[in-house]
Amino acid sequence: MKNIYWKRLIWVIFIILYTGLFFYNCLSPFGDWTVPYIYTMLLIIWLAREYYLKRLFFQSGLLPAERYNFPLRAAFALAFYAAMAIGVITIVAWPAYRIKAYPIFGLLGIVLLLYSIVIREKSMRTGEITTGNFVRFYFSVMMLMVSLSLGYGSYFLVLFMLVIGLPLILAQERSEEKVFLRLMDSLSHEGRSSDGVSRKHYVSLWEKYRGKEAPGRK
Repeated sequence: MKNIYWKRLIWVIFIILYTGLFFYNCLSPFGDWTVPYIYTMLLIIWLAREYYLKRLFFQSGLLPAERYNFPLRAAFALAFYAAMAIGVITIVAWPAYRIKAYPIFGLLGIVLLLYSIVIREKSMRTGEITTGNFVRFYFSVMMLMVSLSLGYGSYFLVLFMLVIGLPLILAQERSEEKVFLRLMDSLSHEGRSSDGVSRKHYVSLWEKYRGKEAPGRK
């Protein structure tokens, strides 16, 4: 019980209940709304969990917050929530632009959402600091964005994902990996091997860095 953050937990429960009622009232007057509503609530419950755990769902968290590219971070956050808004608006105002064959694509969106969460959790729990782990994490973010397109069944979101979402995800992955490599090289003074961040000594260096025990830190 000591590890429960009560204020944050109460706020999270309130948000889930409020959004559950809001999206029910928003979507239920329109046709084929049930699966998108279930998708929306699963997504919100997961986002609430990430908020409770103080994690940014679109960044791996391996780097200190100040090391991230803030413009990229802000751009992706804006793009993600804009994508949610587009999905809801498609159901409410642009039904002609919804993907047909309901509820197949909506159910596939739910499956991809859950799949993206599983991949993300695995990449974060392994504790491995490797190029592969970076790739797996951002692949999970990509699957999350694809699940939005299918969960809401929106042609607009498919286009949005290809033109805006995918480039932002790739830019974040490359930016984080480059910052990490520069940081590890500055700590090791040994350069970087051909296999990128997979050098074993990076693991111990990173543990020291996160524990504020790295050379030159107090």
